Amino acid sequence: MEGTIAPHTGSRSKLYALEVDGAVPTDVKNWQGLSGAGVFCNGVLIGLARLVDRQWDRILMVLPLSHLLAADGFTAAVAAHTGMSPRLQPADLRPLMDTSPDPTLSSTYLLDPHSQVTELTGVSELVQRIEQWCKGTDRVDVAAVTGLGGTGKSRLVTEVLHRLTTTPGNQRPWSGGFLADHPRHTDYQVLAAASYPLLLAVDLAETRLPQIRDLMAALAGSHDGAPVRVLLLARAHGTWWRALRSHLRTRNVGPLRHAFTLTSDDALDGHSPESIYVEAKVAFARRIRLLQQAGHGDDTWPDRVVADAPRLYGAGIEHAARQPVIYHHIAALADVLAHANPEFALKDHPMEVLLANEVEYVRRVAEARLPEGTVDDKLLRTLVTAQFLAGARTAQDGRAAVRAGFDVHHRGYGITAPPDARQLAALDDVLTAAYPATDGAHWGAVGEPLAGAWLAEVETDSSEEFIESFLQHDSLATEQRHQTLSTVARTAQDQPGLAAGAHRAVAAAPERLLLLAAQTITAELGTDLARQWLTGLEHAVTERAAHPDADPETYEWATSLLSEAQERTATGRDLEDLIGAPLNQEAGDREQPDTETGAHALSVDSPFVLVKPRVSWLTRTVITFLALCHLVLVAAVPSGVALTTDIGDDDWALWFFVAINVFMHLTVASAFGGRQLGTIALSWIVPLFTIGMTTLSGLMLDERWPSNWPPPWLVWPVLFAPGLAALTYAWRIWFGQLQARRPATFEDPPG
Repeated sequence: MEGTIAPHTGSRSKLYALEVDGAVPTDVKNWQGLSGAGVFCNGVLIGLARLVDRQWDRILMVLPLSHLLAADGFTAAVAAHTGMSPRLQPADLRPLMDTSPDPTLSSTYLLDPHSQVTELTGVSELVQRIEQWCKGTDRVDVAAVTGLGGTGKSRLVTEVLHRLTTTPGNQRPWSGGFLADHPRHTDYQVLAAASYPLLLAVDLAETRLPQIRDLMAALAGSHDGAPVRVLLLARAHGTWWRALRSHLRTRNVGPLRHAFTLTSDDALDGHSPESIYVEAKVAFARRIRLLQQAGHGDDTWPDRVVADAPRLYGAGIEHAARQPVIYHHIAALADVLAHANPEFALKDHPMEVLLANEVEYVRRVAEARLPEGTVDDKLLRTLVTAQFLAGARTAQDGRAAVRAGFDVHHRGYGITAPPDARQLAALDDVLTAAYPATDGAHWGAVGEPLAGAWLAEVETDSSEEFIESFLQHDSLATEQRHQTLSTVARTAQDQPGLAAGAHRAVAAAPERLLLLAAQTITAELGTDLARQWLTGLEHAVTERAAHPDADPETYEWATSLLSEAQERTATGRDLEDLIGAPLNQEAGDREQPDTETGAHALSVDSPFVLVKPRVSWLTRTVITFLALCHLVLVAAVPSGVALTTDIGDDDWALWFFVAINVFMHLTVASAFGGRQLGTIALSWIVPLFTIGMTTLSGLMLDERWPSNWPPPWLVWPVLFAPGLAALTYAWRIWFGQLQARRPATFEDPPG
């Protein structure tokens, strides 16, 4: 059933009043047993049904989750049964945020940092530094957190969020989470108007620059909300961070002084590889047992899951070289799984154990959805890899990725007719069920580093032809080709052999893929890696140009473009006029509408930006009250003159002074409050002239002045000058001030 909650109803009673919508049973007896039912808003649990009034009037009383979390034993009970401690999330921001992955007995879920299976080790000093940065005085700020894959960047953010959202004492707790790659809507203005402080994290930030620009355009356009901090997670600073900082500074987003680096040694601060491995085994064993108790998995594992499983893949780990913490977790999980299922122990590498468990998980999903005897493990592995590469925002994108993966898997077998549509739909259903989206996309994907290892296996089994054929498939949309190139470029940093397939694909279809590849690698990779990719593309294009069927003009153009791109990359020059803007940059550069005033924000080409000062509600109220009092006084003084002065038949002319005085003060307030006028002489003359004109009106009441001291020529300016200043500042608070954009700078990030 659906209903509406009036939030203020829980302020004193500690219970929400939920008014049920639509036709409902009228007898209260029909509602008995409802206590304990969950109440959801935007997919987030916000309360539990508590009771039904005996005098049934369509109102249910709901216990808010905030009170339930504060109850003795509740948090501990949830953690004991799920392995995760519950925490509050912003239900109103749910459409913009990623959610935690659904619990499954898959290697992807167990290694996902959002699942919080293992504890965060080390990095306590870095957590404190980021927490202090969050609590700075600036309303909006952006910082980058860089580190190799598997060093714990995402897990670090979850720890910072936990600390900020459980602030002790009377401090207002923070909220936030990971910004969805495919949010259900893109109304980022709601973030700018939030009444509570926000911490937003953007994973794989170097691949999501258009979305980041959209987000920051919305945050820069409004200055009325609570503080917002944006953490950009990436493998390296590269050229993308310098270019983005320059872009944001032109829009008065700042101060942009911080950049944090997470190294492999940080997770080992105060811990040894041995202790991390042992603690991870305990954590994995406990979570797997909880998943089994909840009905995940099956009875095919012959042995129990235990934390003290023999060291097969973790042998000698105490002497292992310092490396990202993910590798210690992989060894620990592999030993736990290999003991429970001895078939896994036949694998030579711990990653192979995790992939075998992933295959088993996908097979269970497929067997529940496909006709008996039709499950093909190799086809499923290829399709899961295609799902990881191309992604799918919509169901149409999902169908395209499934068709491309299916065709590439069966290439060379002489398929003369398209595959059965019902078969493709069933395979799409399997992929969507196995890896459901945590945002507004059609589906999710297998997680890294499993995906990279799986992609390498598929590429090897296809004689190094999978990536090349997949990128050229006609079904894929341009955005899916872009994501495939971006994913291969990122994965190739750990699996260098994967780059060759992408190079050959681009060389085989330069008209379709070359500009897209150049845009992707130069925007998302560091200078050295970008030059390596450009060199690889040059070699592939040169080799392809030697084929008899190659078009000489096309490959002459491709060779010339790559040569120029190499030269510009080496010298740090801009490539946009050569290869075009990065994909969808135009959408990222559009300013969002100003939802408060109803007017559209300034164009990004404008040299000005509208800025509203951040003030407390008390300051806003006091300044506004003084400004209104000043306007009343400015109107009252000439009105008094008009009422008490007799100049014959022209008495009505004195009323013009009322309108003139009010108009002049409003004009000064709008001009000086809404603009930066510099230090020109007019900036002093106009306000003084306005105060002087109003003072003259006051001097006309001189005959009724009660005493000779203080003289009226001194009192009136003393009253009008502060009043005009209050009116000017009130205008700036309510309507904003146009300020010149700061020029772009190209500084290296500190630290």
